[in-house]
Amino acid sequence: MNQFYSFPRLQRAMLNDALRVAWPALFASLALLGITVLVCLNKGDPGDANTDVPMSQRLFAIYLGIAGLGLTSQSFQDMHHPLERYRYLLLPISNFERYLGRYLLTGPLFVLYVLVAFTIADWAGNFVSDLLLNVRHPRFDQFSENTGRIICVYLCVHALMFTGAICFRSHALIKTALTGLVVGLGSAAVVYVSMRIFYFDAFSWTRFEAVKNVSIMLQPMFTARWMNTSVIVAFVLWVLYVAYRCLKGHEVQE
Repeated sequence: MNQFYSFPRLQRAMLNDALRVAWPALFASLALLGITVLVCLNKGDPGDANTDVPMSQRLFAIYLGIAGLGLTSQSFQDMHHPLERYRYLLLPISNFERYLGRYLLTGPLFVLYVLVAFTIADWAGNFVSDLLLNVRHPRFDQFSENTGRIICVYLCVHALMFTGAICFRSHALIKTALTGLVVGLGSAAVVYVSMRIFYFDAFSWTRFEAVKNVSIMLQPMFTARWMNTSVIVAFVLWVLYVAYRCLKGHEVQE
């Protein structure tokens, strides 16, 4: 028997994890359904039809981000719990199956669930709004470019939160957000200082902005969209690999 990966074991592990969050997810979905209906009723004028991001997609982004990152931050809570961690370690599954199952549940499968749930909530909100106010809002488009961008951004941020859920023993959501903020500000500061060093004549000691144009020559390959996409995908895969190594290291420590 393969000790590293077995599809029946992965199925069983995912089913156990899904059952553990089934009732909270159902209550949260009902709450979001009610909020969506209230938003549609309060948004009496469907004037956002001509905006770049319709109201439905803004709500979808908020729901996906808040619920998804909140769920992800708690995905390894049993591993850090002083009592539940023994049951976690004694489950007859490999580290890879545990890792893959919880990533799929909080990542791609959760996105599909929110797509379906929000489509139903958007339909219900439009139905109630049309029934009571005779007002229809633009329907949620699951296949639009904006929706695809929202999902891609979520999956990128999800990888960071997934790593934080493994690394931090408590308050993973807050600690991961603060860590990301510190790393982001630190990276921006390094870039700014580097610019001032390499383009010394373009900056003044009394101003933060450049006093003359700074031209950075990049090859067309590095400015192409496929190149930027490849870099982002490689970074996300690297973060997920770090998360897996941290998960293995945590089990060794225990």
